[in-house]
Amino acid sequence: MKVILVTVLSIVFLCSGCSSNIKEEQKSIKICSSLNETMTDILAEDFAKQQNVKVEVRHLPAGNLDERLNFLREGKFDVWLGGTPEEYYLAGEQKMLRSYRPREAYKVPAEMRENQWRWTGLYVDYIGFLTNRDRLRELWLYAPETWNELLKPELWDETALADFKNGGRSYGMITSIWQLRGEAKAMEYAASFNSQLPLYTASEWEAIEAVRSGRKTIAVVSLSTALQLERQNRDLFATLVKDGNKNCITGAAILQGANLAEAQSFMDYLLSEHSKDLLASKGYPLLWRVSDYAHDDGRKMMIGDLELAVDDLSWTAGQKSVIIQQWLNA
Repeated sequence: MKVILVTVLSIVFLCSGCSSNIKEEQKSIKICSSLNETMTDILAEDFAKQQNVKVEVRHLPAGNLDERLNFLREGKFDVWLGGTPEEYYLAGEQKMLRSYRPREAYKVPAEMRENQWRWTGLYVDYIGFLTNRDRLRELWLYAPETWNELLKPELWDETALADFKNGGRSYGMITSIWQLRGEAKAMEYAASFNSQLPLYTASEWEAIEAVRSGRKTIAVVSLSTALQLERQNRDLFATLVKDGNKNCITGAAILQGANLAEAQSFMDYLLSEHSKDLLASKGYPLLWRVSDYAHDDGRKMMIGDLELAVDDLSWTAGQKSVIIQQWLNA
């Protein structure tokens, strides 16, 4: 009887050990985001709930591109959310990205993704101006709609924009003018713009705050942000830049983290109709999805027949520091 009892207890003990081993750990994913915190949290929390995945989110700190790429590399993240094509191009050159073709890849136009699927576009935006109505009235000016209008004598020391090294839309100002006008005329414009003494800020939001507070009249920002702020504040006014613009693409890419399967699932989620509808329901109706690019009549009505620069990333990304220095020295 003692032998039988010991045997039974041994079996029970072993089985309890087996059950603890069988129990799987919760899956996880590490995301580094360049999107604003609210948008990131909406997407991350919903994905965690949908997939039963533990999501860790860090936001990409300010700094030059080398510093940010080092942060991404050392953090061992799985996904980089919210980067630009120029940033992804340089990360790809440093072998930081993994190729993945999402389930709904057919929705993404070829010009809004990398040809080996090392990154894919999610949203497309344009360059806009955000202006302070009170300041415009004081200067007896209409809200500008062209780059050339920023050169008016009344707007001396009145323009704010993110430092070219850190700002997607502000750097897009340089490359769109350069590509559409040619180098000689672009350098003529740069010399005139430099003489206007624009305020360079660490981020686009700091430029926005300078206009919102009335310290500056105009900020160079993303059009969707300007339109959203106009809805929220009657003292602000949004306009689209009409004499040289570009498709400002915000995307996502898979990094060399440990959770590849979860990273791939997150990429599929980002391109889904569910995530699109979720952001719209949470107050982001002005995000133009790349999946809607070909047939978004609302977007077409808003931007009209714009002449858009088509970026050569080997130039806009690979020669960025040279381009900026040449512009600032004009």
